[in-house]
Amino acid sequence: MKLKILWLLVFLLSLPLKLVSPLKGIFKRIFYLVLAEGQISGTDSSVQFDGRINAKGTKRIKIGKNARIGENAELETCENGFIEIGEEVRINKNATIVSYSGITIGAYTMIGEFVSIRDANHGISSGEFIKHQAHTTKPITIGKDVWIGRGVCILPGVEIGDGAIIGANSVVTKSVPPKVIAVGMPAKVLKERV
Repeated sequence: MKLKILWLLVFLLSLPLKLVSPLKGIFKRIFYLVLAEGQISGTDSSVQFDGRINAKGTKRIKIGKNARIGENAELETCENGFIEIGEEVRINKNATIVSYSGITIGAYTMIGEFVSIRDANHGISSGEFIKHQAHTTKPITIGKDVWIGRGVCILPGVEIGDGAIIGANSVVTKSVPPKVIAVGMPAKVLKERV
């Protein structure tokens, strides 16, 4: 009898936790969506943020429906730059995307952790401090259904074709054709996807 009473007491005490636990994920998603909406206006309610993000600069950022952005992702637009993220794009945690001219990411693309995508570089003339020189910029276009592995660095002027895969820790300095696998520093086409 004492065991049944003890079990009933434990059950009644744990019931609120069991009821609230499934709702925790929903509240967390709403909380981070509201925080992101404060930084990026016009964000669709279908976009999921896994944690806090850091939107900086002019904040000319558009995120497509059902996209998912990892915690600590940094999205920055400066000067005339913009970032357009297609629907159902997955950007993992600690990714950095900085635009001075324009970065477009096609639908269904996956971007790994710690990826850096930047469409600008500092000027490097020898007659002046690098820090004081104007940026040189070239837009970046990433196609649909692209997989960019962890730690990849994508530099200005690059176009990555639809369905391409960029191997982890690669440095993409030149455009990559559609439906190929490219790896290395600098990234080179390894083979075509079959």
